[in-house]
Amino acid sequence: MSTAMEIYQNERFDADNQLSDSNVVNKYHSAAAIANEAMRRVLEQVQIGRRVIDICKLGDDYILSTASKMFKKGERGIARPTCLSINNVVRNYCPCDDDQTVLVAGDVVKIELGAHIDGYIATLAHTTVMNPNPQQPITGPTADAICAAYYASQIALRLIKPGTSSSEVIDAISRVTAAFNCRPVDGTSSFVIKRYLLEGGNELPNVLDPSNPTEPFTFQSSEAYSLNIFVSTGTGQLQPSPLRPTIFQRDVTINYPLKLKSARQLLQTVSHTFGVFPFPLRAALEVDPKFRIGLNECVGHGVMVPRDVMGDVEGSKVAHFGVTVLVLASGTMVMTGGEGLSLPYVHSEFGVETSGLAGLLNNAVRTAKTKVPGETTASGDVNMDLS
Repeated sequence: MSTAMEIYQNERFDADNQLSDSNVVNKYHSAAAIANEAMRRVLEQVQIGRRVIDICKLGDDYILSTASKMFKKGERGIARPTCLSINNVVRNYCPCDDDQTVLVAGDVVKIELGAHIDGYIATLAHTTVMNPNPQQPITGPTADAICAAYYASQIALRLIKPGTSSSEVIDAISRVTAAFNCRPVDGTSSFVIKRYLLEGGNELPNVLDPSNPTEPFTFQSSEAYSLNIFVSTGTGQLQPSPLRPTIFQRDVTINYPLKLKSARQLLQTVSHTFGVFPFPLRAALEVDPKFRIGLNECVGHGVMVPRDVMGDVEGSKVAHFGVTVLVLASGTMVMTGGEGLSLPYVHSEFGVETSGLAGLLNNAVRTAKTKVPGETTASGDVNMDLS
């Protein structure tokens, strides 16, 4: 694979991100098909007693092997490494091979992954619970957070259409999470995605932070968004996790003459397999364990940047739902998530009705029909219980 982003010309940028181009939309469809099927396979393996590392590898291996068979030219593969962030951990937990963490009863597991075809990105996130008694619903604050995140994401994606302001969506997220006595997680956001860019422009924060303001905007046709809703039973404030970062990403704006052979080889390996997208340290160490030494030089000089593991306070539970949305002239289309992903069996004493936004859930959602050639997709059960 080439490192296409390094020679990506500015004059091509607008043309390459026109959703009126059927070739562009088709590549989003293909990436979404891979991401959706990867999530379905990962979700099947998220069970009590399973090692987190094994599940993450399964997701990444599927994306890499399947993407390599689709399209003969251009980069393709992982846009976000498969992560399983547990309980109060918000994001970016993708362990290395020596990590023996296993899933236990009561764990709230947030799965996040992404695929790309020729730089066109499809990401999604899903939350489930390790229920020791599947016949009985999970209740209490854990159920509240999951319901809040799910319904906030469903209402937000229905609001994303030309003419809607970002403030309307942020307000809706706040109202829905408050209805379930939870908090959206400050410091987390949704973004416009562009070819090769996970954060390609407009930022939609889950919480407005006066100390770190974002530019308000209005949704327009021919935009793609990675929508991510994070909800916590705790403070809703991101805190550094004691877990070391295991996901890194090249900074293609930094050109430094690396001195260590292991650093140069690491950069070459990462560029070949992952291009400009985040990569799991595990994958690099599988090629050569000495790359850990080279990584220190790459990070020290800004050639590679860690994606830190962040969390809320110990004892809190965080839920995360995410989808990829295309805002098209013909209407908004949800590319990832949807059918095939079972929702956890939870029961909240609260309801979305008190947010004043429940009526939006009656609006139909246009969901892309994505399918990896030669594979079947099973429909998932919706077990959200608010009665």
